[in-house]
Amino acid sequence: MKLLVIADDFTGANDTGVQFAKKHARTEILLDSTQKHSWFADVVVLNTESRALNAQVASENLRNSLKPFLSQKDKPVIYKKIDSTFRGNIGAEIETIMSETGLKLAIVAAAIPAAGRVTLNGECLVHGKALIETEFASDPKTPIVSSRIQTILHQQTTLPVIEVNLDQIRSGRFATWLQAQAPTQGSIIVTDAENDEDLALIAEAVFSIDRPCLLVGAAGFANALPENIFMDKKQGLPLFIVAGSMSSATIEQVNYAQTHCDASVIDVDVTQVLAATTQDNYMAALIKEISQTLNQQKHTIIRTSRDVQDRHHIDDLCNTYGMTRNELGKNISDFISLLTLNTLSVASIGGLFLTGGDIAIAVANTLGAKGYRIQSEVLPCIPCGTFIDSEIDDLPVITKAGGFGQITTLCEAIKYIEEIYCEK
Repeated sequence: MKLLVIADDFTGANDTGVQFAKKHARTEILLDSTQKHSWFADVVVLNTESRALNAQVASENLRNSLKPFLSQKDKPVIYKKIDSTFRGNIGAEIETIMSETGLKLAIVAAAIPAAGRVTLNGECLVHGKALIETEFASDPKTPIVSSRIQTILHQQTTLPVIEVNLDQIRSGRFATWLQAQAPTQGSIIVTDAENDEDLALIAEAVFSIDRPCLLVGAAGFANALPENIFMDKKQGLPLFIVAGSMSSATIEQVNYAQTHCDASVIDVDVTQVLAATTQDNYMAALIKEISQTLNQQKHTIIRTSRDVQDRHHIDDLCNTYGMTRNELGKNISDFISLLTLNTLSVASIGGLFLTGGDIAIAVANTLGAKGYRIQSEVLPCIPCGTFIDSEIDDLPVITKAGGFGQITTLCEAIKYIEEIYCEK
């Protein structure tokens, strides 16, 4: 996640979130802070449903909601989504976010020119009419007392509110002025904006200075943000293939993919998997190796068997570790499924390929899947779908029985995933 949007109502969360989604960012709306977003989200929009609360309660709820996001290693850019007619606890919530994050500047750009909402001389106008003269002034839950944004904000915060007019926005010197603002004092900067070009100038200036700012606005400012703020450059993501079958067909498919599709193959040593004293360290080493390969955008295969003769050594393994065949298989499947889960928490992939029935169901269970939604067929009897309500959400998942497919099957699956990303 690169961008966290904090909204105070559900429809507002959606109308701002769609500004990112229409640019192909993976955008997820959370209805409360206890919900989890997927590992693959670019933008997370958190709805606090706080517009009609009193300011103190709204601030405390927001403070608690921020904690899990601010504890992340890579801190996201924060966008405080506000109502474009300034209903709600805007001043209090801006101050809370600045206090919790340490940000010293909040840039308020509330205009939505396409919806007839602009800011001129520090005042909010709706279709050319002063805000105080519109129906929003008599809102049944959150009435408005002024058209001037500075006055509205000062109802809820003691932070200084500085107005920036259109001439300054369009002068080409707005970024220089922003850079010069004292970094030791928190300030709220209210910007005029009459059209989308003005909002683009504001966004350009904000991201040209060398200190992070709290972004505050509605759908208009969100639409003006540069794409690199909320989304990495789109590229094909690698296929992660978990080969848990001893069948000769799967072994041949893996070898072929390694030589013909430049896929990296990482062998899992089952003796280290079964040895209780080394299992944890081995898991950590494998996660590091696999994730490094995947994050280099290389298609990656992990396999538990590299030779058809391995099936003849199962009884020896059972005797060595005092297990039945079923216990042996379950131990290996549990390890591989946990390895998959832990790897996906630190690596970006374009799809998951599971071959071998025991491994496939173990991975599905470990990822919390409630079912499998089939969407297409990659090759005869080899479906592609998604795990329902799982940790990996709608990531493509391809499954294959161990003995199915031709020697080129894994290469065809790699091509299939690559084409999905080419179409986006």
